[in-house]
Amino acid sequence: MNAPHNPRNPGDLDLDFGDAGLAPFPSGLHDGHSSLLSDGRILSACSDGITPAITLFRHLPSGALDTSFGEQGLVNIDLPQRASFARVEVLSDDGALVYGPLGRSGTHHSFVFRILPDGQLDRTFGESGYFVLDMGHENHLITALSPLADGKIMLLAGVEWNTGTYVSYFVRLDNGNLDPSFGENGEGYIQLGYLPSRHFAVTPNGSYVLTPQNNNTATFSQYLADGTPDRAFGVNGAVTVPLPAPGSALINQVTVQPDGKILAVGQANVGFGTHTLTIRLNPDGSLDSTFNGGEPKIMVFQGYETTASKVVCLPDGAIVVAGNTTAVPNDVILMRMLSNGNLDMSFGTNGQVISDLGGADRCQGMNVQDDGKILVCGLRDGTSSPHRLFLARYLG
Repeated sequence: MNAPHNPRNPGDLDLDFGDAGLAPFPSGLHDGHSSLLSDGRILSACSDGITPAITLFRHLPSGALDTSFGEQGLVNIDLPQRASFARVEVLSDDGALVYGPLGRSGTHHSFVFRILPDGQLDRTFGESGYFVLDMGHENHLITALSPLADGKIMLLAGVEWNTGTYVSYFVRLDNGNLDPSFGENGEGYIQLGYLPSRHFAVTPNGSYVLTPQNNNTATFSQYLADGTPDRAFGVNGAVTVPLPAPGSALINQVTVQPDGKILAVGQANVGFGTHTLTIRLNPDGSLDSTFNGGEPKIMVFQGYETTASKVVCLPDGAIVVAGNTTAVPNDVILMRMLSNGNLDMSFGTNGQVISDLGGADRCQGMNVQDDGKILVCGLRDGTSSPHRLFLARYLG
Protein backbone atom coordinates (compact mmCIF):
# COMPACT_ATOMS: atom_id res chain seq x y z
CA MET A 1 0.00 0.00 0.00
CA ASN A 2 1.03 3.61 -0.28
CA ALA A 3 2.84 5.34 2.56
CA PRO A 4 0.10 6.58 4.94
CA HIS A 5 -1.39 9.98 4.31
CA ASN A 6 -4.84 11.44 3.70
CA PRO A 7 -6.77 9.57 0.98
CA ARG A 8 -7.19 10.91 -2.54
CA ASN A 9 -4.21 13.20 -2.34
CA PRO A 10 -1.48 13.72 -4.95
CA GLY A 11 0.66 10.59 -5.01
CA ASP A 12 -2.18 8.19 -4.13
CA LEU A 13 -3.15 5.42 -6.51
CA ASP A 14 -6.00 6.68 -8.70
CA LEU A 15 -8.83 4.36 -7.62
CA ASP A 16 -10.91 5.38 -10.65
CA PHE A 17 -8.34 3.82 -12.98
CA GLY A 18 -8.74 0.14 -13.86
CA ASP A 19 -9.15 -2.00 -10.75
CA ALA A 20 -8.26 0.20 -7.75
CA GLY A 21 -5.51 1.97 -9.67
CA LEU A 22 -4.17 -0.94 -11.74
CA ALA A 23 -5.13 -1.62 -15.35
CA PRO A 24 -5.87 -5.22 -16.40
CA PHE A 25 -3.46 -7.13 -18.64
CA PRO A 26 -3.96 -10.34 -20.60
CA SER A 27 -2.42 -13.29 -18.75
CA GLY A 28 0.76 -15.12 -19.72
CA LEU A 29 2.84 -12.12 -20.77
CA HIS A 30 6.47 -12.13 -19.68
CA ASP A 31 7.66 -8.57 -20.32
CA GLY A 32 6.38 -5.39 -21.87
CA HIS A 33 6.18 -1.64 -21.91
CA SER A 34 3.38 0.94 -22.08
CA SER A 35 3.26 4.50 -23.39
CA LEU A 36 0.69 7.28 -23.44
CA LEU A 37 -1.09 8.29 -26.66
CA SER A 38 -2.20 11.84 -27.44
CA ASP A 39 -5.89 11.14 -26.72
CA GLY A 40 -5.22 9.64 -23.28
CA ARG A 41 -5.34 6.01 -24.34
CA ILE A 42 -2.33 3.85 -23.53
CA LEU A 43 -0.50 1.54 -25.94
CA SER A 44 1.37 -1.54 -24.70
CA ALA A 45 3.79 -3.85 -26.52
CA CYS A 46 4.46 -7.18 -24.80
CA SER A 47 6.12 -10.55 -25.22
CA ASP A 48 5.45 -13.93 -23.64
CA GLY A 49 9.13 -14.83 -24.05
CA ILE A 50 8.27 -17.96 -26.06
CA THR A 51 6.13 -17.15 -29.09
CA PRO A 52 7.87 -15.40 -32.03
CA ALA A 53 5.49 -12.44 -31.89
CA ILE A 54 4.80 -9.17 -30.12
CA THR A 55 1.35 -8.62 -28.66
CA LEU A 56 -0.04 -5.09 -28.83
CA PHE A 57 -3.07 -3.84 -26.96
CA ARG A 58 -4.55 -0.55 -25.86
CA HIS A 59 -6.15 0.71 -22.67
CA LEU A 60 -8.81 3.40 -22.53
CA PRO A 61 -8.21 6.46 -20.31
CA SER A 62 -10.35 4.69 -17.70
CA GLY A 63 -7.87 1.81 -17.57
CA ALA A 64 -10.19 -0.67 -19.29
CA LEU A 65 -8.93 -2.66 -22.28
CA ASP A 66 -9.92 -1.06 -25.59
CA THR A 67 -11.75 -3.88 -27.38
CA SER A 68 -12.05 -1.77 -30.56
CA PHE A 69 -8.31 -2.25 -31.10
CA GLY A 70 -7.39 -5.15 -33.39
CA GLU A 71 -9.17 -8.46 -32.80
CA GLN A 72 -11.01 -8.21 -29.49
CA GLY A 73 -8.46 -5.72 -28.25
CA LEU A 74 -5.27 -7.50 -29.35
CA VAL A 75 -2.89 -7.24 -32.32
CA ASN A 76 -0.15 -9.83 -32.84
CA ILE A 77 2.89 -8.86 -34.92
CA ASP A 78 4.90 -11.88 -36.06
CA LEU A 79 8.68 -11.99 -35.67
CA PRO A 80 11.27 -14.36 -37.16
CA GLN A 81 12.32 -15.42 -33.65
CA ARG A 82 11.07 -14.98 -30.11
CA ALA A 83 11.60 -11.68 -28.31
CA SER A 84 12.44 -11.65 -24.62
CA PHE A 85 11.07 -8.12 -24.23
CA ALA A 86 9.73 -5.15 -26.20
CA ARG A 87 9.77 -1.39 -25.76
CA VAL A 88 7.42 1.11 -27.42
CA GLU A 89 8.05 4.71 -28.51
CA VAL A 90 4.89 6.60 -29.50
CA LEU A 91 5.07 8.86 -32.57
CA SER A 92 3.34 12.21 -33.10
CA ASP A 93 0.55 10.61 -35.17
CA ASP A 94 -0.09 7.98 -32.45
CA GLY A 95 1.63 5.32 -34.48
CA ALA A 96 4.59 3.80 -32.68
CA LEU A 97 8.01 2.25 -33.00
CA VAL A 98 8.47 -1.08 -31.24
CA TYR A 99 11.91 -2.58 -30.62
CA GLY A 100 13.66 -5.33 -28.69
CA PRO A 101 16.00 -8.33 -28.94
CA LEU A 102 15.48 -11.34 -31.21
CA GLY A 103 16.51 -14.84 -30.23
CA ARG A 104 18.23 -16.33 -27.21
CA SER A 105 20.38 -14.28 -24.89
CA GLY A 106 23.98 -14.65 -26.01
CA THR A 107 23.23 -14.91 -29.73
CA HIS A 108 20.63 -12.27 -30.41
CA HIS A 109 19.98 -9.53 -32.92
CA SER A 110 17.49 -6.68 -32.44
CA PHE A 111 14.37 -5.64 -34.30
CA VAL A 112 12.46 -2.42 -34.95
CA PHE A 113 9.06 -2.18 -36.56
CA ARG A 114 6.57 0.64 -36.98
CA ILE A 115 2.86 0.33 -36.40
CA LEU A 116 0.11 2.56 -37.69
CA PRO A 117 -2.36 4.22 -35.30
CA ASP A 118 -4.75 1.26 -35.71
CA GLY A 119 -2.03 -1.15 -34.59
CA GLN A 120 -1.31 -2.66 -37.99
CA LEU A 121 2.24 -3.23 -39.17
CA ASP A 122 3.54 -0.49 -41.50
CA ARG A 123 4.94 -2.61 -44.32
CA THR A 124 6.51 0.43 -46.03
CA PHE A 125 9.04 0.46 -43.17
CA GLY A 126 12.34 -1.34 -43.64
CA GLU A 127 12.12 -4.73 -45.32
CA SER A 128 8.43 -5.70 -45.44
CA GLY A 129 7.85 -3.82 -42.20
CA TYR A 130 10.97 -4.70 -40.20
CA PHE A 131 14.52 -3.58 -39.52
CA VAL A 132 16.89 -6.16 -38.00
CA LEU A 133 20.20 -4.97 -36.59
CA ASP A 134 22.90 -7.45 -37.59
CA MET A 135 26.51 -6.35 -38.02
CA GLY A 136 27.82 -9.89 -38.26
CA HIS A 137 28.77 -10.28 -34.59
CA GLU A 138 27.45 -12.32 -31.65
CA ASN A 139 25.03 -9.94 -29.93
CA HIS A 140 23.25 -6.81 -31.11
CA LEU A 141 21.07 -5.05 -28.54
CA ILE A 142 19.21 -1.80 -29.22
CA THR A 143 19.20 -0.11 -25.82
CA ALA A 144 17.48 3.17 -26.73
CA LEU A 145 15.68 4.73 -29.67
CA SER A 146 14.46 8.20 -30.55
CA PRO A 147 12.51 9.53 -33.55
CA LEU A 148 14.13 12.64 -35.01
CA ALA A 149 12.50 15.86 -36.24
CA ASP A 150 13.08 14.92 -39.90
CA GLY A 151 11.36 11.54 -39.52
CA LYS A 152 14.56 9.53 -39.27
CA ILE A 153 15.28 7.34 -36.25
CA MET A 154 18.39 7.25 -34.08
CA LEU A 155 19.25 4.01 -32.32
CA LEU A 156 21.77 3.41 -29.57
CA ALA A 157 23.05 -0.13 -29.80
CA GLY A 158 25.49 -2.32 -27.94
CA VAL A 159 27.29 -4.91 -30.05
CA GLU A 160 29.38 -7.74 -28.67
CA TRP A 161 32.04 -8.53 -31.21
CA ASN A 162 33.02 -12.12 -31.91
CA THR A 163 36.24 -11.39 -29.95
CA GLY A 164 34.18 -10.66 -26.81
CA THR A 165 34.70 -6.89 -27.00
CA TYR A 166 31.60 -4.77 -26.26
CA VAL A 167 31.17 -1.68 -28.47
CA SER A 168 28.49 1.03 -28.50
CA TYR A 169 27.14 2.49 -31.75
CA PHE A 170 24.82 5.18 -32.99
CA VAL A 171 22.72 3.75 -35.83
CA ARG A 172 20.48 5.99 -37.94
CA LEU A 173 17.54 4.72 -39.93
CA ASP A 174 15.70 6.32 -42.82
CA ASN A 175 12.25 4.72 -43.10
CA GLY A 176 13.56 1.54 -41.53
CA ASN A 177 16.75 1.21 -43.54
CA LEU A 178 20.32 2.15 -42.64
CA ASP A 179 20.76 5.82 -43.55
CA PRO A 180 23.61 6.10 -46.10
CA SER A 181 24.06 9.81 -45.25
CA PHE A 182 25.17 8.91 -41.71
CA GLY A 183 28.51 7.47 -40.67
CA GLU A 184 31.62 6.67 -42.62
CA ASN A 185 31.35 5.28 -46.15
CA GLY A 186 27.56 5.34 -46.04
CA GLU A 187 27.38 2.59 -43.42
CA GLY A 188 24.58 4.25 -41.43
CA TYR A 189 26.32 3.82 -38.08
CA ILE A 190 29.14 5.29 -36.00
CA GLN A 191 31.23 3.55 -33.36
CA LEU A 192 31.15 5.42 -30.05
CA GLY A 193 33.48 3.53 -27.75
CA TYR A 194 34.08 0.47 -25.64
CA LEU A 195 31.94 1.32 -22.60
CA PRO A 196 28.33 0.07 -22.58
CA SER A 197 25.97 3.00 -23.19
CA ARG A 198 22.25 2.48 -22.68
CA HIS A 199 20.70 5.94 -22.62
CA PHE A 200 20.70 9.06 -24.79
CA ALA A 201 18.53 12.09 -25.45
CA VAL A 202 18.12 14.49 -28.36
CA THR A 203 18.67 18.20 -27.70
CA PRO A 204 16.60 21.01 -29.27
CA ASN A 205 19.43 21.70 -31.77
CA GLY A 206 19.64 18.05 -32.85
CA SER A 207 22.67 16.97 -30.83
CA TYR A 208 22.76 13.80 -28.73
CA VAL A 209 23.56 13.55 -25.02
CA LEU A 210 24.87 10.13 -24.06
CA THR A 211 25.51 8.47 -20.69
CA PRO A 212 27.75 5.39 -20.44
CA GLN A 213 27.14 2.65 -17.90
CA ASN A 214 29.40 0.46 -15.77
CA ASN A 215 32.05 3.08 -15.11
CA ASN A 216 30.61 4.03 -11.67
CA THR A 217 30.51 7.73 -12.53
CA ALA A 218 27.91 10.27 -13.58
CA THR A 219 29.45 10.96 -16.97
CA PHE A 220 27.83 12.71 -19.93
CA SER A 221 29.11 13.17 -23.46
CA GLN A 222 27.57 15.06 -26.36
CA TYR A 223 27.63 14.40 -30.09
CA LEU A 224 26.65 16.61 -32.98
CA ALA A 225 23.88 15.64 -35.38
CA ASP A 226 26.40 13.95 -37.69
CA GLY A 227 27.62 11.73 -34.84
CA THR A 228 30.94 13.47 -34.23
CA PRO A 229 31.87 14.56 -30.67
CA ASP A 230 30.75 18.05 -29.65
CA ARG A 231 34.05 19.43 -28.33
CA ALA A 232 32.29 22.55 -27.00
CA PHE A 233 30.40 20.45 -24.44
CA GLY A 234 32.08 20.16 -21.05
CA VAL A 235 35.78 19.43 -21.43
CA ASN A 236 36.50 18.23 -24.95
CA GLY A 237 32.99 16.80 -25.31
CA ALA A 238 32.44 15.14 -21.92
CA VAL A 239 31.51 15.93 -18.31
CA THR A 240 31.93 13.85 -15.17
CA VAL A 241 29.84 15.21 -12.31
CA PRO A 242 31.70 15.06 -8.97
CA LEU A 243 30.10 13.23 -6.05
CA PRO A 244 31.09 13.18 -2.38
CA ALA A 245 33.78 10.54 -1.73
CA PRO A 246 33.66 7.57 -1.99
CA GLY A 247 30.91 8.29 -4.47
CA SER A 248 29.83 5.94 -7.22
CA ALA A 249 26.90 6.47 -9.56
CA LEU A 250 24.77 4.87 -12.24
CA ILE A 251 22.64 6.93 -14.65
CA ASN A 252 19.42 5.19 -15.70
CA GLN A 253 17.80 7.87 -17.85
CA VAL A 254 18.72 11.18 -19.42
CA THR A 255 16.28 13.64 -20.96
CA VAL A 256 16.51 17.19 -22.28
CA GLN A 257 14.12 19.94 -21.22
CA PRO A 258 12.61 22.32 -23.80
CA ASP A 259 15.11 24.98 -22.67
CA GLY A 260 18.00 22.65 -23.50
CA LYS A 261 18.94 21.80 -19.92
CA ILE A 262 19.90 18.17 -19.35
CA LEU A 263 18.10 16.19 -16.67
CA ALA A 264 19.29 12.76 -15.56
CA VAL A 265 18.33 10.27 -12.87
CA GLY A 266 19.81 7.11 -11.45
CA GLN A 267 21.44 6.06 -8.23
CA ALA A 268 24.41 7.06 -6.13
CA ASN A 269 26.28 5.53 -3.24
CA VAL A 270 28.35 7.99 -1.24
CA GLY A 271 28.98 5.77 1.75
CA PHE A 272 25.53 5.33 3.32
CA GLY A 273 23.74 3.04 0.86
CA THR A 274 22.25 3.40 -2.60
CA HIS A 275 19.81 6.27 -3.10
CA THR A 276 18.11 8.18 -5.90
CA LEU A 277 20.27 10.60 -7.85
CA THR A 278 19.03 13.57 -9.87
CA ILE A 279 21.34 15.87 -11.85
CA ARG A 280 20.61 18.90 -14.00
CA LEU A 281 23.16 20.38 -16.36
CA ASN A 282 23.15 23.50 -18.48
CA PRO A 283 23.29 22.96 -22.25
CA ASP A 284 27.08 23.45 -22.18
CA GLY A 285 27.52 20.65 -19.63
CA SER A 286 28.07 22.80 -16.54
CA LEU A 287 26.05 22.09 -13.40
CA ASP A 288 22.86 24.16 -13.24
CA SER A 289 23.12 26.49 -10.25
CA THR A 290 19.32 26.93 -10.19
CA PHE A 291 18.82 23.23 -9.34
CA ASN A 292 19.72 22.11 -5.81
CA GLY A 293 22.28 24.90 -5.53
CA GLY A 294 24.29 23.53 -8.44
CA GLU A 295 24.85 20.14 -6.79
CA PRO A 296 23.68 16.61 -7.62
CA LYS A 297 20.60 15.77 -5.55
CA ILE A 298 20.88 12.50 -3.62
CA MET A 299 17.52 11.74 -2.04
CA VAL A 300 16.97 9.22 0.75
CA PHE A 301 13.68 7.36 1.16
CA GLN A 302 13.87 6.73 4.89
CA GLY A 303 14.51 3.06 5.66
CA TYR A 304 15.05 2.03 2.03
CA GLU A 305 17.74 1.89 -0.60
CA THR A 306 16.38 3.09 -3.92
CA THR A 307 17.14 3.70 -7.57
CA ALA A 308 15.49 6.16 -9.98
CA SER A 309 14.85 4.88 -13.49
CA LYS A 310 12.55 7.44 -15.15
CA VAL A 311 12.14 11.22 -15.10
CA VAL A 312 9.66 13.64 -16.69
CA CYS A 313 9.88 17.44 -16.66
CA LEU A 314 6.42 19.03 -16.50
CA PRO A 315 5.38 22.19 -18.39
CA ASP A 316 5.57 24.25 -15.16
CA GLY A 317 9.14 23.08 -14.56
CA ALA A 318 8.28 20.54 -11.87
CA ILE A 319 10.11 17.22 -12.06
CA VAL A 320 8.59 13.76 -11.51
CA VAL A 321 10.92 10.84 -10.81
CA ALA A 322 9.97 7.15 -10.73
CA GLY A 323 11.90 4.06 -9.76
CA ASN A 324 11.88 1.34 -7.14
CA THR A 325 13.40 0.18 -3.91
CA THR A 326 16.41 -2.05 -4.50
CA ALA A 327 15.81 -4.76 -1.87
CA VAL A 328 13.40 -7.63 -2.58
CA PRO A 329 10.44 -7.36 -2.47
CA ASN A 330 10.84 -4.18 -4.50
CA ASP A 331 8.25 -1.41 -4.36
CA VAL A 332 7.60 1.45 -6.78
CA ILE A 333 8.85 4.86 -5.69
CA LEU A 334 7.76 8.29 -6.90
CA MET A 335 9.15 11.71 -6.11
CA ARG A 336 8.05 15.15 -7.25
CA MET A 337 10.31 18.17 -7.09
CA LEU A 338 9.89 21.82 -7.86
CA SER A 339 11.99 23.24 -10.67
CA ASN A 340 14.68 24.28 -8.17
CA GLY A 341 15.10 20.71 -6.92
CA ASN A 342 13.22 21.11 -3.64
CA LEU A 343 10.73 18.36 -2.85
CA ASP A 344 7.10 19.26 -3.56
CA MET A 345 5.60 18.77 -0.10
CA SER A 346 2.06 18.62 -1.52
CA PHE A 347 2.89 15.28 -3.16
CA GLY A 348 2.76 12.00 -1.25
CA THR A 349 4.52 12.15 2.11
CA ASN A 350 6.92 15.08 2.04
CA GLY A 351 7.28 14.78 -1.72
CA GLN A 352 7.76 11.00 -1.83
CA VAL A 353 5.65 7.88 -2.42
CA ILE A 354 6.48 4.22 -1.77
CA SER A 355 3.88 1.98 -3.43
CA ASP A 356 3.53 -1.79 -2.93
CA LEU A 357 1.66 -3.24 -5.90
CA GLY A 358 1.65 -6.82 -4.64
CA GLY A 359 4.97 -8.30 -5.68
CA ALA A 360 8.56 -7.40 -6.38
CA ASP A 361 7.68 -4.29 -8.39
CA ARG A 362 10.17 -2.85 -10.88
CA CYS A 363 9.46 0.38 -12.75
CA GLN A 364 10.14 0.23 -16.50
CA GLY A 365 8.35 3.33 -17.77
CA MET A 366 6.53 6.50 -16.78
CA ASN A 367 4.32 9.06 -18.49
CA VAL A 368 2.56 12.10 -17.06
CA GLN A 369 -0.87 12.94 -18.44
CA ASP A 370 -1.95 16.49 -19.27
CA ASP A 371 -3.96 16.55 -16.02
CA GLY A 372 -0.85 15.68 -14.01
CA LYS A 373 -1.77 12.07 -13.28
CA ILE A 374 1.21 9.73 -13.40
CA LEU A 375 1.27 6.42 -15.30
CA VAL A 376 3.89 3.87 -14.26
CA CYS A 377 4.45 0.55 -16.01
CA GLY A 378 6.68 -2.33 -15.03
CA LEU A 379 6.99 -5.90 -13.80
CA ARG A 380 5.77 -7.73 -10.70
CA ASP A 381 7.79 -10.79 -9.69
CA GLY A 382 7.31 -13.13 -6.77
CA THR A 383 3.54 -13.38 -7.12
CA SER A 384 1.38 -16.37 -8.02
CA SER A 385 -0.73 -14.21 -10.33
CA PRO A 386 -0.36 -14.93 -14.07
CA HIS A 387 -0.45 -11.16 -14.58
CA ARG A 388 3.22 -10.24 -14.34
CA LEU A 389 2.93 -6.80 -15.94
CA PHE A 390 1.49 -3.77 -14.23
CA LEU A 391 0.21 -0.37 -15.32
CA ALA A 392 -0.63 1.88 -12.39
CA ARG A 393 -1.94 5.44 -12.27
CA TYR A 394 -1.29 7.89 -9.47
CA LEU A 395 -2.97 11.19 -8.72
CA GLY A 396 -0.91 14.23 -9.65
